[in-house]
Amino acid sequence: MRLARTAAVAAAALAVLTMSGCIILAPPLPTRQPQQPPSQTPRPSGEPQIEVRPVEPDAPITTTDETAADTGELYAGSQGETVDGYFPDAALDLVLEPTRGTARVAPGIAMPAHDGGDELLAGTPHTADASLLLTTVGRLVLEADDAEYTCSGTVINSESGLVVVTAAHCVFDDETRDYYDRITFEPGYERGDAPFGTWEAERWWVPDQYLESNDRWLDGADDDGWMGFDFGFVRFAPQGETTLEDVVGGQGVSFTAETNGVVIAGYPGNDAFDAEVLRHCAEDELDYGAGGDANYGADCEMGDGASGSGFVSNLDPQTGAGHITAVYSNGGETGAYGPPLGATAYNGLRTLDD
Repeated sequence: MRLARTAAVAAAALAVLTMSGCIILAPPLPTRQPQQPPSQTPRPSGEPQIEVRPVEPDAPITTTDETAADTGELYAGSQGETVDGYFPDAALDLVLEPTRGTARVAPGIAMPAHDGGDELLAGTPHTADASLLLTTVGRLVLEADDAEYTCSGTVINSESGLVVVTAAHCVFDDETRDYYDRITFEPGYERGDAPFGTWEAERWWVPDQYLESNDRWLDGADDDGWMGFDFGFVRFAPQGETTLEDVVGGQGVSFTAETNGVVIAGYPGNDAFDAEVLRHCAEDELDYGAGGDANYGADCEMGDGASGSGFVSNLDPQTGAGHITAVYSNGGETGAYGPPLGATAYNGLRTLDD
């Protein structure tokens, strides 16, 4: 859920927050000309393609593959379709490892279970040699017309070293039904300090499934299918010859639909939160299909502004390295919900990361 940054638009944003949940800060910014949406053209045929095998949601992944990072099952081994008739992104037998540290595969989670949104590693400086969770997770600022919002995102392992994963509704504005005019990212942000600089978005991608079902939902149709594809990627411009990963490292990504519990870290800004401090929750048991949506569900109270936060599994508490399996889409006091990343997400990453 995004969080609006201006008091003037807070009332108007409430209807959107029930669906997408970002936050509003201050003061209004000048209107900018919209950027062109990213190209969704596949890579040139002459470039090498990675061979991957999609795994259907009802296929038991763990009995057929040898991926070292696999542990446990969620919707793998059971019917992926929810009671409302929605399907998740099809699982893919592929894991991208973090670019610093090693993800630890072990039963349970690497941090104590906690649902209250406490500050992550309070008192630990956000420096390049700190935990990957402290350096790779940052606050996104989204600009549209005269409004400004915040979401959360995480730098991931990518060929360009410039890609952040977040929620689709943190890239596509539900009010204007267009991409945001401008997106900036501050990894490691804390109370006005951006220790790794402010990065400017140059391209972005969201799934067609999200755009189509989101439009139906906004037009009053009974279709919450957008929730199963509420993920996206943003590519940021390098600073000189330096990439985001050069500065902060990159978190791993799992497209396998498997998890052994997650840590969710981001910048919630509603109720007791202020979108100024990196906060987290940790849950060792996830539900799938809660409320009829094709989402993971965790017992976490994060809320507006936490949208786009990674669900990090296989976390090593010493290095903060793990595998993002989903991103925060919606939630609040009742929990945190996010769509698992699969074949669609991976293909979108490849499209953007040339």
